[in-house]
Amino acid sequence: MKKIVLSLLMALICVMAFSQDKVVDYLHVGKTLKFQDKKFELKWCQHPIEAYYLQEWLPKGETFDNYEQMLSVSLSFSESLSVQFFVDAKVRELEERKKSDKCCNFLVYENNGEYIIDFMVSDGADVVEADIHHYKPVVVDGKKAIQLNFYSHRAYGDDIIPFLESLKDKKTGWINELTQMKIVCKMK
Repeated sequence: MKKIVLSLLMALICVMAFSQDKVVDYLHVGKTLKFQDKKFELKWCQHPIEAYYLQEWLPKGETFDNYEQMLSVSLSFSESLSVQFFVDAKVRELEERKKSDKCCNFLVYENNGEYIIDFMVSDGADVVEADIHHYKPVVVDGKKAIQLNFYSHRAYGDDIIPFLESLKDKKTGWINELTQMKIVCKMK
């Protein structure tokens, strides 16, 4: 049953992607967020089913076609699914990706029921992406939910090698800041 729910959720996300005209702050966390001393603007949102919300922010001037940084917050309401369920699903996805993406690698950390997945993916030689996922259980308007706060940083072409060389110094800061962000979702 859980696999069916997750498959349905992922299919709806894919079908609904980029199909809306209006960007709505469904989660009431703000049209702007600050991360790494940079202002991010809400650029995309999605609410394909009653139990799922997704919002994405980019720095001013960046687009989804060629972004360097992105923040994302998603909220999945479920009385039966756990944080561990979502983490396990992402780990399975990354394990599968490792078969065709030589850059793909990840680490999973747990602290008091919250999880961090620190991972890297690429599309070959053109784009490398370092991502941090922070999963945590929350209660929103009296309903149990799983919140995913997500930071993505990309490099393209000639910028890939310097980007990779700088990651060791940056990742800890990204993880610390992402896990300490006071992003509280609300439904009005």
